[in-house]
Amino acid sequence: MQTFQPRAQPRLARRTLLARAALGTALALSGGLAGAQTYPAKPVSLVVPFPAGGATDTATRLVAQHLGQVLGQTVVVDNVAGASGAIAAQKVVRAAPDGYTLLAGTFNEVALAPIVTAGTPYKHQDLAPIGEIGVTPFVLVANPKLPANSIDELLALARQKPGTLNVGVPGLGTLQHVATAMLASQARVSWLTVPYKGAAPLNADLLGGQVDLAVVTLPSAIGYIQDGKMKSLGLMSLQRDERAKDIATINEGREIKGFTTDAWLGLLAPAKTPAAVITTMNAALAKTLAMPEVRDGLGKLGFRVQPGTPAQFGELMTREDARYRKLAATVKLDR
Repeated sequence: MQTFQPRAQPRLARRTLLARAALGTALALSGGLAGAQTYPAKPVSLVVPFPAGGATDTATRLVAQHLGQVLGQTVVVDNVAGASGAIAAQKVVRAAPDGYTLLAGTFNEVALAPIVTAGTPYKHQDLAPIGEIGVTPFVLVANPKLPANSIDELLALARQKPGTLNVGVPGLGTLQHVATAMLASQARVSWLTVPYKGAAPLNADLLGGQVDLAVVTLPSAIGYIQDGKMKSLGLMSLQRDERAKDIATINEGREIKGFTTDAWLGLLAPAKTPAAVITTMNAALAKTLAMPEVRDGLGKLGFRVQPGTPAQFGELMTREDARYRKLAATVKLDR
């Protein structure tokens, strides 16, 4: 009985197929490397989670201008306000992970929103850290007409008129909102929270006398404080700032001790953005922040430039996430 034996494939044919497969793999790999090496090949969008005119926007525009020079591509600032920054963060989370849509992010929308706002459709792990730009302290400021000139006088006034002082915040669930709630809880006072859609309209009403108090970033307030249009009741940090040594901290009063809520600004990309793209952008950001005009410009805005690696930025976000998750369980965010 004759059995069927499949015909052996000629050695030459097998070699040809293997060679073609190897060539295809090599071309695919070289194409991927070329793509990483040529990034960016078109304009990059930096999404700012707050309206134009605020501290985050002003600092981002300064960085974007010089970052574009380093990259050799236009860097466009895209203001996407709303939901205390969460709308902008969600836009970047959902963007293609190709490095062309980045977030000029703050702790507000990156990590705090998923903690304190139910239904936030992302978590901070959905954003890949590129690098920090800088850090700035918050300052508790008041309308010049408010009859209190220090943190201790403010707390005494709040106890005399419980629930009547109004505190403006640039959105419910923002770090500023959490900071005012933390302060009220620690001091055992109460006041009325008035939410705004960003820092710029809040500052306008504070200057106009419609708001008694606000917690704002030092960059957005320092000029008004120096001109006497706002009064400082103290930095919400453990130490005075080197750029504004005449502004005391709230910890220098009799009652409040160990209180700190500093704000950072950094660049983030959608998760799953290629590591080569993250590395390229981090290096470009470091070169940008090393420019004297950028460093000095951010300093004048109140930012302490704080460049670092993506890993260092990621570690900061993880630490802050853990800290505020613990605080959120003990601090009420009632209006």
